[in-house]
Amino acid sequence: MPSGAGKRFDDALRASRRAGWLIGVDEAGRGPWAGPVVAAAVRLGPEAPRALRAARDSKLLSPFQRERLFPAIRARAAAVAVSWAHPREIERSNILAATLAAMRRAVLRAAAGIEPGGCLAVVDGNRRIPGLSLEQLTVVDGDRLSLAVSCASIVAKVVRDRWMLGLDRRYPGYGLARHKGYGTAAHREALDRLGPAPVHRFTFAPVRRLVPA
Repeated sequence: MPSGAGKRFDDALRASRRAGWLIGVDEAGRGPWAGPVVAAAVRLGPEAPRALRAARDSKLLSPFQRERLFPAIRARAAAVAVSWAHPREIERSNILAATLAAMRRAVLRAAAGIEPGGCLAVVDGNRRIPGLSLEQLTVVDGDRLSLAVSCASIVAKVVRDRWMLGLDRRYPGYGLARHKGYGTAAHREALDRLGPAPVHRFTFAPVRRLVPA
């Protein structure tokens, strides 16, 4: 995304939808075998601070770049909200439903105090958030197109990565600090050797095979 393209995309959305505020919504951690899925919502107005315009899809940034942008987003966005779904919530429903529920909670927190008609939630992907009273728009590759969604992508990724560092200290031996719960060969080897920990998602096939019947 060229410099300024995300801001221009958001400005065009505001004009077409007559929305004063945009709330970018994204998540991190749908695919891992362990840890929570984290959803973030970032609210930006028409005058998005220049310091945020370097934001990109978190997957295109290095950990150093994400950590550098994270405090700027928290300090300069109109609102930043985070929600999450723990492994047990994921198991009670499914990963998609748990992710959308976490997104809904994050959006509602970011929209607190704003008139519903003046706010548009821009959701990364093609799945609408059920039960959301605000107007919403799904955008495939939204984290690459929209500045607000890019900011949410960075917040979700940084928060989740930091969370996984803490879980690595609580559940040593699995390498959670390195792979962040994703399905690497090292993670599979640790699962085979140690068995699942409470932080694992027991309904995911690579973990489920090791859960006693």
